[in-house]
Amino acid sequence: MTFLIIMAGLFMLIFLEKPFEKRSSGFLFLTSYLLLIAIYVIQTTFVELVPDGFLMLIAGVVVFPLFVRLVMSSQKTHS
Repeated sequence: MTFLIIMAGLFMLIFLEKPFEKRSSGFLFLTSYLLLIAIYVIQTTFVELVPDGFLMLIAGVVVFPLFVRLVMSSQKTHS
């Protein structure tokens, strides 16, 4: 499930042309997303760093701002 959340976040990141208007929030999101991918790869390949449920929770928290941006941009196009 964590993998699907991460891939959905990647799809939304590619789908949105400008996911974040402010540069600092974009860098913060990108850093947290890349850190999430790194932890996921280490977790599934080498050693368990955090419990799987906690990793899924972190993935949901990191991807949620992209989901909000996607919903807001789709509402602007339909209005």
